[in-house]
Amino acid sequence: MENIAPVRALNRRSTQLLQIAFIVLAVGILLAVIGALFQTILLIPRTHPLFSLYEFAGGALLVGGVIAILAAIAMVIRAFTRRKENDLALITGDVLNQTNFFDGRYSYIRNINRPGLGYIDAVLVGPPGALVFRILDDTGNFANEGANWMKQNGQGEWVPYRINPTKQAIDDVQHLRDHLTKKRLETVPVFGVIVFTAGPNMAQVAEQAPVMPISHLHTLIQNLGKEYLANTDRIPQEAVTAVRRLLLE
Repeated sequence: MENIAPVRALNRRSTQLLQIAFIVLAVGILLAVIGALFQTILLIPRTHPLFSLYEFAGGALLVGGVIAILAAIAMVIRAFTRRKENDLALITGDVLNQTNFFDGRYSYIRNINRPGLGYIDAVLVGPPGALVFRILDDTGNFANEGANWMKQNGQGEWVPYRINPTKQAIDDVQHLRDHLTKKRLETVPVFGVIVFTAGPNMAQVAEQAPVMPISHLHTLIQNLGKEYLANTDRIPQEAVTAVRRLLLE
């Protein structure tokens, strides 16, 4: 099984974002300078009937320039802080490889982040279809009923979990389905799974009619047999290759 991240694509997008940021910065500085000049150098007298419009235009240019400069700074920060790796997804892929269950027909693509799709921890692509991973390293006692999550706090009380992994996983699955449909790959079935990297002694989950399958990492293969691996020959290898190429772009 291939365990890979779209690093080239992420680097390319960061470079493109930097280029856009510099253009926006240049435009912002130009607008701010023009706006400041309008306010300091009066090209028409204050008694002129259009002076209020002149003053408004100068202020608008200055404010617009400052906003553009701030937006450019945010883009630069985003470009340099874009996450190039997902450690939990990397660990998960390594464990899956160690099982020797998945052969060369499978590609495990981690840390996916692209326009039109959003961020996904990892996707396993193979003859059974595409499997979307929502990976957690939290520990403690959890309860999942349908799409609702609770966690036991230090006082033994059950409180709403800080996140909703089921909703996040459902959103990721739907985003991937929509993305594949746009690329004319709607025949590829998409599944989802919530994975706890901590063992059952560290993370205990009480389930009742879960909407999304839940598994500990080291029992993942067995649990996938109920849905994703129930049919290991759903799509041809050509479709697998097309999805792999799409997610690595």
